[in-house]
Amino acid sequence: MFKTKPTWEQFEDLVRRILEANNFRIQSHLPRGDSGFDFLGILGNEQWAIEVKYYRTARARPSLIESAAARVVNNGLRGGAKKGMLVISSVLPTEMRLVLEDKFSISFADRTDLRNYASVSPALAEELDSLLEADPDLVRDLSDRKEAPWNRSRSINERQAPPSDTKGTELCTRLKDTKRGKQAWSQYEELCIDVLKYLFPNDLQGWHAQKRTDDGVSRYDFVCRVRPMTEFWSFLVEHLNSRYVIFEFKNYVGKIKQGQVLTTEKYLLERGLRKVAIVLTRAGADKNAFKMMQGAMREYGKLILVVDDKSLCRMLHMKEQGEDPTDYLFELADDFLLSLPR
Repeated sequence: MFKTKPTWEQFEDLVRRILEANNFRIQSHLPRGDSGFDFLGILGNEQWAIEVKYYRTARARPSLIESAAARVVNNGLRGGAKKGMLVISSVLPTEMRLVLEDKFSISFADRTDLRNYASVSPALAEELDSLLEADPDLVRDLSDRKEAPWNRSRSINERQAPPSDTKGTELCTRLKDTKRGKQAWSQYEELCIDVLKYLFPNDLQGWHAQKRTDDGVSRYDFVCRVRPMTEFWSFLVEHLNSRYVIFEFKNYVGKIKQGQVLTTEKYLLERGLRKVAIVLTRAGADKNAFKMMQGAMREYGKLILVVDDKSLCRMLHMKEQGEDPTDYLFELADDFLLSLPR
């Protein structure tokens, strides 16, 4: 079966070709992850540490960009690079870009810059517009971006390297150290609260814990009001008509079963604008539980997503490295809906 590359990988490859079209010699840099960066670029006699970040949301999220920039500086210094550049798919307002460049002493290139420098090749420009589904209202006037970002940068050695975010790693370690089962239920719940507030500090409001339903018997762990600031949360509000999302924490030893999904599904109310639940559980859902989730979506339009330990740690590391964890939730929802049977 033919499978296309994920969008972030397509974007990274396209950025490589745009830079090469502007006289950079580019090679992949290893190791990646915590101690690496995407590309080692050579322009003239200078080596550049270049990191590429693809975000589904077109408008820049400053906290994520600052986390990514700190890693470019730290990893660039460790890798022996003289200059650094962070390339993002979002729109970065000129005023914000100038502040960030002064703070980190690296270059920042957003989709407006990329569109400008892709113009050396009509094919590259067309590919970029198609990949990012360019909105003319979001792309700034190119006239103030004639100077290439690599001409504005100072040496990253000029300033002390800023501290990198390590909270995601710390929370993931806590998760791995938390025992499964009833005895550690309270500890797991407290951890999940810390995780959600770290991952989504500005996306959710309310944080109503342990709210009981009107009959005083059933309860769910958290209900939050959604702020549609990213593609995922906007999708919930605009397409699923869900202004609220339920989070449930299930510290089970094994996979959750059909009965647990059925209980969650009963909490979701179309007229209450509460049609989405995200279940945090240690080992995911079994086959019958997954079928129940499919039925809830197919028959009632109720979306239930299950996030296991592995996925939760991935999201924590994404946030720590300046990537948007809501993009991962979007992928989960997208894969679930694409595979939904008749």
